[in-house]
Amino acid sequence: MASAVASGVKDVAAAVKDKVSSSTTGSGSSGSVPRPQLKNLTRTRIPRVAAVGVLLCAASGFGWKLLVTDRHKRAISDFYKNFDPERDYARMKASGVFKTIGQKERPEWLTEYESEIDKAIEALKQPE
Repeated sequence: MASAVASGVKDVAAAVKDKVSSSTTGSGSSGSVPRPQLKNLTRTRIPRVAAVGVLLCAASGFGWKLLVTDRHKRAISDFYKNFDPERDYARMKASGVFKTIGQKERPEWLTEYESEIDKAIEALKQPE
């Protein structure tokens, strides 16, 4: 078994050696592996890394605008399309938010609404 493994390893090593020698001695090459760049490596990589950084920042900024800012603006505009400031003021005045303004009697709809809210809260508190 050990000899079978050893022969298998030799076969793989020979295949890798053939692959490397065929790729380095291809058409038009001098038969040697190109030398690594030892000087100014950072200087040559900075433009590419900077371009990737700028593109990544631009993409994330555009994504934030589309996914967060535009949705927020749309939600605010939808809120103010249906908002009645006079009704909101009357509700706050009736509930006693403004201490200096004399309170009127609570409207019936506000009392009914609060009782509905209390029932909903109690229903949520009860375990199933």
